[in-house]
Amino acid sequence: MKARQRGIALLVALILVALSTAIAAAIAFDTGLGLRRSQGGLAQDQALLLAGGAEAFAAEILVDDLAFGNAQVYSAQRWHNPIGPLEPLPGVRVSAQLEDLQGRFNLNSLVTADGRVDPVALQVFRRLLQRLELEPEWADRMADWIDADDQALAAGAEDAVYSSAAPPYRTPGRPITSVAELLALPDLGAARYARLAPFVAALPRDAVINLCTASAELLDALTDERQWTGAPEALARNRARECFPTPATLRASMPPDAYERLQRSVGLADRSRHFGLQVEAGVGSTGFSLYSLLRATYGTEGPARIRVMSRQFSE
Repeated sequence: MKARQRGIALLVALILVALSTAIAAAIAFDTGLGLRRSQGGLAQDQALLLAGGAEAFAAEILVDDLAFGNAQVYSAQRWHNPIGPLEPLPGVRVSAQLEDLQGRFNLNSLVTADGRVDPVALQVFRRLLQRLELEPEWADRMADWIDADDQALAAGAEDAVYSSAAPPYRTPGRPITSVAELLALPDLGAARYARLAPFVAALPRDAVINLCTASAELLDALTDERQWTGAPEALARNRARECFPTPATLRASMPPDAYERLQRSVGLADRSRHFGLQVEAGVGSTGFSLYSLLRATYGTEGPARIRVMSRQFSE
């Protein structure tokens, strides 16, 4: 009887030890998980502050290069140089790159201020798609996406097409704020979007094309030629120290009426106001990305001021 009681007591002791061990392990796991969460949150906050510092530094560079609004903006200037990668502290890294968004085709220029499709801008976009080896009908579909009427272009699509999708949706009938809206076009797909996105922007209608930073594909789409698409090295050499081509240079190479149509439609200049900034920051194993849309504004006195129009974050 006593031996049996001792066996039961031993069994109870073993169960208590097992329970204590499980509870201790659970407490240790929760404590470690909480600590990792705290460290991750702190690292994310630090990375955000680091990215904000890079944004402020990039804005200062733009102020220096843009001067008082009468200076050309071209890729040989300091703003175009990458920032970093830098490691201000062990385990802390940051890099940034500015891009002139007016060196891209502005999708909102496809439609005029009163909501009608601009035929000149539409033709430029069609040629850009062809230079990128994409189907030109996406120009019609994008124009129908943002125009004010419900009459589809020859290769376009209006609400009748979108309302039959699952789930159904409608065209916005207004300017877009993100090039990601291209993905709303039926069957565009990720591959076409990845090919097209680096060459287009979603800016206010008054944002003209900066010829000094326009891609070879866009320059050829404007002139309806294939001069630069096959010779990117030659274009880079011409831009090594100055703006190229200037509006005067382009005007001299085109029929005057063709140049004037482009000027009235998409606008041609050698200056810019809209810039995109991509920042990559990291603290330890925590990575952080910041994308900022910057706009330069000019007053009657003093240098340019840089305003942050939007920010997007990702981890």
